[in-house]
Parts: sequence; structure tokens; C-alpha cells
Amino acid sequence: MTKALEKAARAIEAAQHIVLAGHINPDGDTLGCVLALAHALRELGKDVLALSQDGVPEIYRWMPGADWIEQASDRRDFDLAIVCDAGAIHRVGYAITPVIESAPVLIDVDHHVADGTFGDFRLVDSHASATAELVWKLIGKLSRIYGKTLATRAVADCLMTGIITDTGSFRFMNVTPSTFLLAARLQRLGAVPSRIAELVFEDRSYASLKLLGRALDSLQLIANGRVAWAHVTTQDFEELDATDEDTEGIVNHVRAVHSAQVGILFREIPGRRVRVSLRARDGADVNRIASAFGGGGHRLAAGCSMDPPLALVESAILAEACRELQQPECGPAA
Repeated sequence: MTKALEKAARAIEAAQHIVLAGHINPDGDTLGCVLALAHALRELGKDVLALSQDGVPEIYRWMPGADWIEQASDRRDFDLAIVCDAGAIHRVGYAITPVIESAPVLIDVDHHVADGTFGDFRLVDSHASATAELVWKLIGKLSRIYGKTLATRAVADCLMTGIITDTGSFRFMNVTPSTFLLAARLQRLGAVPSRIAELVFEDRSYASLKLLGRALDSLQLIANGRVAWAHVTTQDFEELDATDEDTEGIVNHVRAVHSAQVGILFREIPGRRVRVSLRARDGADVNRIASAFGGGGHRLAAGCSMDPPLALVESAILAEACRELQQPECGPAA
């Protein structure tokens, strides 16, 4: 990691025009990393473009620099591309991939371990609780190279958001002593964990709470209770005037069933593909399930998207989940 940090930082030093991107259906970690780097690189005088194909969900629009993020670009003049938290290059989205691939140098910063690799330089550590931990190290390395403090309050807010969301407010199994040590440093820089947690988890739209109710009303158990799943249909979205960003966090409620090792939420987005979010307790690997359908993530959290109809997507994903859990029958819970 020390050598990889040095090489990545020197590549950034040599570049002037830099494009940053995170994964589709962005969460707090991918957005936090992209924005933290955007703040640091702009402070260094770099020309920076931040991209997110699905934009910025409402619950993250308070983040400093969120208005910098664009959903597409015709530019192809970048010296360097940095992809954060994506797991695989295609997960930045079809509209963003050509922009990233046009850059002659690519850096992958991630805590996901994908089946394939990408990037000329890779800062990848599956033991990090969030990609935010690796971005913090990269920003620290740049600070030392330039002899300039880049760890600002804005950077701290962005990276704290990544840690809080990817650890479920420090509740998940991926939390390590290093996670707490970094959180303490970010708090000293001005980030307030309680306020960030409130903005992300407790400041929700009326539609999002109604959508949660619809999802939980559809909740089912299979594989002797080891798989809990629910869905949100096109009709639900239309009747509640809701959007996909209103589903943020619902999958964690699905996984909360006490017997479930895997929780799955299916979202039938109007006029688009069916999106699938998967969460696991320790002992299951939902990345393997998502990867079977062209998606990705990590062992405890992953996702993919598939062509409709919803019923066929549900059948395929649930069958794969049963195979992952070595359940010969994918029938309902006893």
C-alpha cells in the first residue's frame, strides 16, 4: 500500500486535468470519496470534473461540493481519471465509462475486491471499512508531497459520511480500530458524526417512508428463513410519486429479520431496469450473488441491475442466493 500510494500521488502530481467518478446508484462512501478528492485537488489548483451518472440523492445534497457533480460530460481532454468505490469499471455507468476510459492514466481506489482488475494504479484494501479510509491516506500523501494541508472541514465531512454510511454508523462487522481512529481525526477537523447520521438516516421524505411501508408489506422469507426479500414495484413508485433515491436504506430493514443471513431488495424502476440491493451478515457473501449477474460490491453489501420483468429477476436472484447459502430448496420459511 505504501508503494501504491506513492505511485498514485505522483500520478496526480503530474496531471492537471482530472476526472473523478463513483459507482451508479451512489451511496455516501462513493460520493464522499469523490467530493473529498475534488476539494483536495481543487485546493492544489487542479482542473477537476466530478461525475455520477445517477446524480446526487437528496439525502446527500447537503454535502460540501455536491453541486459540483455532473451526470455526464463530452470532455475527453483529461490527463488522469480516478474511480472511487466502484468494484468494477462498468459500475461507473454507461454514460461515464467513455469519459473515464479516454484518460491515459487511471487510478482505482476501492475497498471492494472485484473478480477483475482495472486501472494503472490500484489502491485497494478489502480490510478497509470504507473507501473513505483509503482516500484519507491518499490525501495525506498529497499533503506531504505539496507541503500543504489538504485535510479541511469539507474533506472531513465528506469522508465521515463515507465511513458512517458504509459501517451503518459503526455497527457493521467491517469496523476496525483504524476506522475509529480515522473518525476521531475527522471529528477533530470539524465533522460531526451525530449530525451526519441524522441527515443521512433520519431526515427522510414523506415518499421514502411510505415506500418503506410498501416494501415491508411485501417482505417474505425463503430458505428456512435465511433469505429475507422484498420489492418495490413500478406501481408503488408511481402511486407515491417516489424515485429510486427514496429507497435508500430500505434493504437494511429487510436484512434486519433475525433469522436472515441475506437481505434483498428488488426495485422495479419505472421505464428502467430492475435494481437489486443485497446485504449479508457475516458468513454469507452477496458479492458472489451480484457478480453472477454482472454486478458487484463486497462480501456484506453488493448490487446489480437486470432487465425486467420483475418476477423473473426475483426468481433468478433468489435461486442464486439459495445456492450461495447451500440451500437445496428455495421454498418459503418453515
